[in-house]
Amino acid sequence: MDYISQLGKEHSRLNSDKIAKAIGNNPSEFKKLVTIIYNEEAPIPQRASWLLAIIDKKHPTLLEPYISKFINSIEKFKIDGIKRNMMFVLSNHKIPAKLQAKLLDVCYNFILSNDETVAVKVHAMQVIADLTKEHPELKSEFKSVIDNQIDKNSQAFAARARLIFKKIKD
Repeated sequence: MDYISQLGKEHSRLNSDKIAKAIGNNPSEFKKLVTIIYNEEAPIPQRASWLLAIIDKKHPTLLEPYISKFINSIEKFKIDGIKRNMMFVLSNHKIPAKLQAKLLDVCYNFILSNDETVAVKVHAMQVIADLTKEHPELKSEFKSVIDNQIDKNSQAFAARARLIFKKIKD
C-alpha cells in the first residue's frame, strides 16, 4: 500500500484502520509509517501519527524500538497532533530507565508551556504519574508543579489533574 497516498485521501477512523491493518505486525511496514511522520509535509505526518495509537493497541512491541527516537524528538514537532499522539503512546509504555530523566524534562516542559494544548499536557501528566509508581520521590514535585499550573490552564487540565492525584495518593 502507498501509505502517503492513502493518508492523503481522507482523515477518518475507517481509513486509519485500513492502513493499520495493512501495516499489521510488520516492523518494516511500521518503519515506513514512522518515516512518514518525520519526513513528509503536513497534514500527512499528523494523520500518520494518529496510527501510532491504533497500531500500539494491537501490536505494542512495534513501537518499542522507537521509544527513544520519540522521546528525543517530540519537542521539535510544531504540529500539536503529532506531539499529542506520541505522548499518548508514550503514556502506554514502560519507559526504559535510561530515558526516564529526558522524558521527565520533556513532560515538565510541556506542562509548563503556555503554548502547548491541554491534550499534550494531560498526556505529559499521565507519563509523570506513571513514573511516580517507580519513583515515589517524584510525587511531591509533580503535585507542586500541577498545583501551580491549575489556575493557568483549562477546566479539562484541572479535571485530569484531580483524577491523576487520586491515583497517585500517598
